[in-house]
Amino acid sequence: MDECMTGTRRSLLSEKKRQQLAGRLAAIDHRGLLGLHEVAGAGSVRGAAERLGISASALSRQVARMEEDLGIMLLERHGRGARVTEAGALLNDYFEEQRARLDGVVAQLQDITEARRGQISLGTGEGFLWHLMRGPLRGFAQAHPQLHMELSVGSTDQLVAQLLDDSIQMAVLYNLPPDPRLQSHAARRHPMRIVVAPGHPLHRLGRKITLQDLRQHRLGMLTGSHGVRQLLLSAEHGERVRLEPQLRSNSARALLRFAEEWGGVVITAAFAVAPEVLEKRLVALEAESGILEGAEAQLVTRRGRRLSPAAQQLLRHLAAHTPILRAS
Repeated sequence: MDECMTGTRRSLLSEKKRQQLAGRLAAIDHRGLLGLHEVAGAGSVRGAAERLGISASALSRQVARMEEDLGIMLLERHGRGARVTEAGALLNDYFEEQRARLDGVVAQLQDITEARRGQISLGTGEGFLWHLMRGPLRGFAQAHPQLHMELSVGSTDQLVAQLLDDSIQMAVLYNLPPDPRLQSHAARRHPMRIVVAPGHPLHRLGRKITLQDLRQHRLGMLTGSHGVRQLLLSAEHGERVRLEPQLRSNSARALLRFAEEWGGVVITAAFAVAPEVLEKRLVALEAESGILEGAEAQLVTRRGRRLSPAAQQLLRHLAAHTPILRAS
């Protein structure tokens, strides 16, 4: 038992000495380590001092101070030259490793500062994906291959919550209610449209479609947290018409398939059905309701949030190169 206690005391004393030595090493002046490094390279104190632009005596004092602080010899002098001891070589390796690590961190910080690398998070509704992925985001990714993007797709309410808790840095949203906590960087008005397959009875009417017209047909609608659905609810309330959908979904793509394959009727933003209209698989009819004409698509961030340089660059890129966000 006495031997065990003796071993424990030795271990504690050894750990204490290690901590003391680590503390002294951490307190060493960087200039002293640099001086030792130059002596190792030049082979003499005088040659190292000339490289550093200081006197040989000043460099000798720096090394002597380190030797005194650490309690170990770092240089061996011979004639007019000098070489590092085993301890000195170990300290020189430590200095070179620290300098290389510092250089690497500086280079990475410079990359981040100059937006050459970094992480960017963007949120958007499903109806915007065709417009963002085929042009603005693809072009930005090709121009900045070292930047990594995270794209979150969700409803207006979900994305606003993510903006406010800083889960995402920016979002492209439709029919965003006024919110002083959010800042808009680009906006464009996009009316809602009545979407049906070619030849549908509503298509054959040849006029603007009223909400009353819709009650006679099978309707598909987004769930309530989406900007599209919130706007439609306002129109229903304003015209005192209650619409009962056959299909509710949180997927805009599923609803467009409902219109194309089931002969259903979907009310959505005009931009959300652009590819299907171009391919003549669906038609987008004008609505009579003025409420459905006034909603906007917006590019927003949380007010007061400081974006990284990379995120700032994407924000500017989207505002300048996304047609559905630029006022015509």
